[in-house]
Amino acid sequence: MKYFPSLALGFWALLFISTSQAIVIEYTATDLTDINAGEDLWEYSYTVSDHTFSADTGFAIYFDFNLFDQLDFAPLAPNPDWDVITWAPDPFFGEDGSYDAYALFDSASLADPFTVSFVWLGDSTGPGAQNFELYDGFTFDILEEGNTSLLAGNNQPPSDVPEPATVTLMAFALWLIRRRTR
Repeated sequence: MKYFPSLALGFWALLFISTSQAIVIEYTATDLTDINAGEDLWEYSYTVSDHTFSADTGFAIYFDFNLFDQLDFAPLAPNPDWDVITWAPDPFFGEDGSYDAYALFDSASLADPFTVSFVWLGDSTGPGAQNFELYDGFTFDILEEGNTSLLAGNNQPPSDVPEPATVTLMAFALWLIRRRTR
């Protein structure tokens, strides 16, 4: 019976720890118009939620050197609360690239999306989820790790299959042509 207060305190601590929310980083991937022949230009737009950033904390999203190339070397910060930088994947050394966002102020605004363009080297299904880390900029401790997830309601990955409305319109046009030729 003398251990009951310790067990109760431990139970409540576990309850509060288990109900804390983890950072969520969701993405949309947009296939951009290619500038150079043979390159598949894309853009990620990230929405970050469920975390309040203190000054001098940030997150890094990693770009696999086998799948990505030519990250935008000067991405724009989403707003003045952030400093962003990228470094390119390096296949020669087997090093992944990164998009790094660093909070300059406490409670840095997450109202605007974080965006970066890149060349996709993977298959025709397009880019998907990536690894990320949340870190402390003073101690360089990793506070949390995870994977980005597709923004809810986004119909990705893109494909070359026509939209249902396009298919319906084409079928209607064929029906009209067929009817007129009878």
